[in-house]
Amino acid sequence: MKNLKLTFTAAVLCASAAAFAQSVNTSPFTAGGRQVLNINSKPASVAGSMYTSESFLPGKISTDPSTLLLRYNAYSDYFEIDYPQEGTTRSLPKKEGVSVTFVSTGEEYQYVTYHKNRDEITGYLNVISAEPKVKIFKRERVYLQEGSKSENGYSLNKPSEYKRASDEFYIQINGGDIVYFSSKSALAKLVPQKSKEVKEFISKNDIDLEKPEDLKKLGTFLSTQL
Repeated sequence: MKNLKLTFTAAVLCASAAAFAQSVNTSPFTAGGRQVLNINSKPASVAGSMYTSESFLPGKISTDPSTLLLRYNAYSDYFEIDYPQEGTTRSLPKKEGVSVTFVSTGEEYQYVTYHKNRDEITGYLNVISAEPKVKIFKRERVYLQEGSKSENGYSLNKPSEYKRASDEFYIQINGGDIVYFSSKSALAKLVPQKSKEVKEFISKNDIDLEKPEDLKKLGTFLSTQL
């Protein structure tokens, strides 16, 4: 009887492992000249969303002329491609210089190397302004807030939850490094020869450094000053 129980347990474990292996397929293959990875596995059940938008929207990849259904995973920093006819979702491999543009909005994401303080990071940034001499980007992020257990044993546990972090903003001047800025003073230091004019423009026009509309105005102004 003991041997029978052990055999049954082993069979269950093997079946579970096989089911899990079928649900997670990370084997690469080529479609339309690009390599994509299956991501059929589902994350553990948590509240919130990993995405800037749950919906897949028509978009184009700079290396591929076809239109695909795409969405941005801001938690893991990659794009997912939906293939509804196949019932599969796959990830777009990250490659420096590749951009993704949503057809309906024109919103563009570029995979670039950027700098925050002393850290060098490679990932997707949302293009806010693309003037000839100045580019301004937005970094969109989602983080996982771990859940907590009930202290008294009677109330429900607090589940883990995906939460949207505050956006970060970056600037590239004359094709140089893409660097982080968070204040008027920090931005002015990046253009020391025009720091006074930059501060005056921001103050006079009541520019909010966390509003994309205002940053577009700032990008246009900076481009005329350099």
